[in-house]
Amino acid sequence: MTLAPRLLAETDAPAAAALHAKGFADGWSAASIATLIAEPSVFALGIDDAGTLIAFVLFQSAAGDTELLTIATDPVRRGEGHARRLIEAALAPLAAAGNSRLLLDVAEDNAPARHLYARLGFTLDGRRKGYYTAGRAAPVDALLMSRPLGG
Repeated sequence: MTLAPRLLAETDAPAAAALHAKGFADGWSAASIATLIAEPSVFALGIDDAGTLIAFVLFQSAAGDTELLTIATDPVRRGEGHARRLIEAALAPLAAAGNSRLLLDVAEDNAPARHLYARLGFTLDGRRKGYYTAGRAAPVDALLMSRPLGG
């Protein structure tokens, strides 16, 4: 059975924050996630399994561009295609809202995410030297990537 993405509400923020903390050394707070979800410029999707949030993504749009702010999947559920499903589910609504490009940055040492983004049509635009430091012995570059939205 394929689990379908759904829109997140502010009430999902505590579960999203707990999930984010499992995947990131500098996890975001429930308050900051709730604030983002409440913003009209933010598009937030999640995937539940048996009533438990197992993956979510936050996008923010401005001036025709959309940035993937964060995406998290429960570490024990990685490799099941949830991140891909979340991003794919967002493409048409983001384009329909008038956005023409989807942007993101990813840690250079995050090979699974880089592979996913390449499979979804993202291309490398540049890098930020030493951008990622949390949970690492040495800073890692952020790779700046984008892909067009719509046709």
